[in-house]
Amino acid sequence: MCTRRRYMRKDYMKIKWIEFENLESGLKIERIDFFDDVTLLVGLSGVGKTQILNAISYSLALAVRRRIRLRPYCVKIGIQINENYYEWSYKIKHNDELDILTDDESEYIISDEELKKNNDLVFKRENNSVIFSGYDKIPNPKKDESLLLQYSESDEFSDLIEELKKLYSVEMDLEVRGGIRVDSFNNLKLRAINQIKKLGDSPDVFSKFSHLPVILKIYILKRYFYDSLYVQIFNAIKELFVEIEDVDVEEDEQKEAFFLSMKVYGKTMMQHDISNGMLKTIYYIVELYTMASDSLVLIDEFENGLGVNCIDLLSDLLLTEREDLQFIITSHHPKIINSIGKEKWRIIDRDGSRVVNSDCTKYGIGNSQHDAYYNLINRWEFEGKI
Repeated sequence: MCTRRRYMRKDYMKIKWIEFENLESGLKIERIDFFDDVTLLVGLSGVGKTQILNAISYSLALAVRRRIRLRPYCVKIGIQINENYYEWSYKIKHNDELDILTDDESEYIISDEELKKNNDLVFKRENNSVIFSGYDKIPNPKKDESLLLQYSESDEFSDLIEELKKLYSVEMDLEVRGGIRVDSFNNLKLRAINQIKKLGDSPDVFSKFSHLPVILKIYILKRYFYDSLYVQIFNAIKELFVEIEDVDVEEDEQKEAFFLSMKVYGKTMMQHDISNGMLKTIYYIVELYTMASDSLVLIDEFENGLGVNCIDLLSDLLLTEREDLQFIITSHHPKIINSIGKEKWRIIDRDGSRVVNSDCTKYGIGNSQHDAYYNLINRWEFEGKI
């Protein structure tokens, strides 16, 4: 194994739990608590594991991004940032005042919303009424944006918004075939280079680029963070694919886009010539090395498209090298499930329209890690679920 940089936690920013209800379909996810480091969602296909990840991702996006398509959800979520504990809830319902003759109104509106900090009320929205702690008069808020976003400049919780942006989930459902159009690539590249000139080229600076596309990350890493980051990433790739001599980015003039390229046994190969499994593994390695500290990482079916040797290295990187990150992942692969202690499992099941969860003690699962997974399979088989 190559020597890797240790990632030290600077702050404490974690999602602690979530409750979710789809008011249209009736699907309800009962409160599920998450661990600070890794939470593995274990369950049969179709029980609701992916819906849990989607509920988290949607809620965090609604908190910090504009022009989010509203959906009829009712959500409560708990977040801890350093010593402060926040509870945020919202309800999105159909807009009864919608004028079908115009496009002036949204089909759905945020009708209810509440934020508490250490159990003290910060704000509350209920239909057309808004209460904001410490203020007598509040301008009428937009009905299609969260109050967190609209009042993000307020001293009351501007810090919260900044931290939530850091916590914004990285969904590693990787699309490995697409390139970046030349104009977009050049615009993003110019902005990144200007930031590097202003802030320097230390590894900590690169965390500001953690949400950039992988192709652009590789371009920047190789040219501005070669010794501090690129070499480590390349060595990790080389551990799995000894035939790779170089990883870079090149422009395809015909397609008017930039794509990942690599040199294999002296021959340059473009992204479309590389297998999905190899590409996905490279993307995972780049993402896991370059994510900003305290990011929340959501991975659905971690093993999809990966070879056994790739799973070993990536599991090690996920579980031991990036202890500063919070992972919530799903998997059906025995190797991954067995590598994560059963005390970190949340066993997901379905009871009609309710998605329920429990720990291993409910199932009387054995003491050894090896027995744990097979005891769970045997229990499901006994109950007629498989």
